[in-house]
Order: sequence, then structure tokens, then C-alpha cells
Amino acid sequence: MSTLVVINGSYRKDGITAKCLEAVSKKIAKQHNMAIVNFFIDDNIKACNNCGPGNCVIGCHFSDQLQLIANEIKKADRVLIGSPVYLDFPTPKLLSFLSRLNCYAESTNREFFRDKRIHIHANGYCSGTKAVIGILMRACEMLGFTIEGRSTTEYIEIWKDKKIRGGMNSKDICLLE
Repeated sequence: MSTLVVINGSYRKDGITAKCLEAVSKKIAKQHNMAIVNFFIDDNIKACNNCGPGNCVIGCHFSDQLQLIANEIKKADRVLIGSPVYLDFPTPKLLSFLSRLNCYAESTNREFFRDKRIHIHANGYCSGTKAVIGILMRACEMLGFTIEGRSTTEYIEIWKDKKIRGGMNSKDICLLE
């Protein structure tokens, strides 16, 4: 059975991002007959220290949660990452995590992430979700992930209505009751 690795970049382990990722991951797993492996990025994850060309090794010089998650990504077919919106950006800890994945990409000429399908989720209460999705899509594309068409979802709720905003359609969103 193939695997879907779910990476929660929120600071709240059981918040809205976790609920949305659970709903989206179940949908993807059912559609592709996959097992789900969940990760909550540790708040103390370090950003890339820019060791420089030739010094960047697979696994990185820092020893933390990155190696465990990267090992699961290596075995997986699909990856789902999610972040709440912070000032029209993903969370700093998710950006730190992604910056560290660059060692895996550069050390393998982007082969580490080849044929790994990426799904991206951003949730916010009003705006910024499209900006976050764009930032994450460009970062994942640079790392070498495969982006199949529009592989993004967002959760938006404003004024307690269920209006879909930002050019999204019902297939692209996760509405929580």
C-alpha cells in the first residue's frame, strides 16, 4: 500500500489546520488507496544554516525531527503540507522545515523528491490563503516535488458564512461544521 505523509505546519497541534488536514488526507487516501502518516512539526525546528556547496549532506548536519520526516517522505508517494496564514505567509516553522529539505534536493540533483506528488493546504479566516498556497507551491516545485494541476485546498470562513472566495470551487476547499 502506498503512503501519504501529512505535515502540519501550524503552532496548534489540534487546531483548525489539523482538522482540515485530517479531512483532506482522508479524501486523498481514499481516492488513492493510501495509508496516512501524520507529522506535527516541532516548534523548535531549525532553519537552514546555509552550510554552503559541498557541505550540504543528505540528512543535514542538525539532528532533529527533519530526518524522521524526510525518511517517510522518501518512502511515500504523496505528501500533504498545511499551514495557517500568518501575515500572508506560511508559518515560520514550516518555512524553516522546507528550507532544510533543500539539502535533500541539492544533494540528489532534485531526485529525492522526484515523482512525489505534493498537495498543499492553507487555512485562514479572511485573506492570504492564495498567497500562502503560491509560496508553498513555488517552494515545493523548486525542491523537485510533482505538482499535479491544482493540488491545493484552502479553508476560509469569515463572518460565519460558507461563501467560497478567491476563485476557488467546492473541490478546492474544506468546510468544517
